[in-house]
Amino acid sequence: MAGIVFGCTVPHPPLMVPDVGRGQERAISATIDAMELVNQKLASQEPEIVLIISPHGKTHENAMGILTAASCTGDMHGWGTREPTSRFNNDLELVKLIQQEAEAANVPLKSIGERGYELDHGVMAPLYYLMSSVEKHPLVPLTFSWLPYEMHFAFGKAIQRAADKRKKRVALIASGDLSHRLIPSAPAGYDPQGKIFDEKLVQALSHLDTKSIMSFDRELIERAGECGLRSIIILLGALDGLKVKTDVLSYEGPFGVGYLVASFEIKTGKYA
Repeated sequence: MAGIVFGCTVPHPPLMVPDVGRGQERAISATIDAMELVNQKLASQEPEIVLIISPHGKTHENAMGILTAASCTGDMHGWGTREPTSRFNNDLELVKLIQQEAEAANVPLKSIGERGYELDHGVMAPLYYLMSSVEKHPLVPLTFSWLPYEMHFAFGKAIQRAADKRKKRVALIASGDLSHRLIPSAPAGYDPQGKIFDEKLVQALSHLDTKSIMSFDRELIERAGECGLRSIIILLGALDGLKVKTDVLSYEGPFGVGYLVASFEIKTGKYA
């Protein structure tokens, strides 16, 4: 089977990298255990190309972003790690197909790097746990925009069509944290709606209830102070019409930010 074969949503707190957390990561052991499990699930699907969406990469307000350079690099040295810099080749054939499909769907798409690109912590923090499944394959970095959620879903569908045409096994990683306002000491302050948002989103994702997610109240989203919903909506678009086994592997928020790890395993064929 070619096309989209696996998807996942992962958090990206730098402190989950031991060199950064320096012991703090023990407070999110459920997240770390889930990241190791999702890495096993990803590896078992034998992807040939990996795409990753980050909220913290180069963004365009009115266009989705995609790397058009031949390669990219990334590390967590700015956060105090000693891990070596990683380099990834791009898959320019898939990039071209995504550009074509996005244009056909009237989804604005711009380059985030034509000569190179430095990956941010939204990519590198989760890749600390996923590296063994990703490092040997081309990596295609993506970013979202401030266009309507429906446009993000359409972008995901364009990615699915492009992946089908590429005739390679493609995995899509949606990086993003949920509410940043879960407790009074949270980094973005406290709002009781943060917990409600996270509960609603985790529940909807557990049932792959895309319709519910797309109709979330906009005030609820704003009050939650999240950074992962658009990444997740692109992933949902890429999964649209596929037979998907959803598994919510962990959710916790001891530091006031919601960390969700969930996998989406694609079964053979599409719905009739």
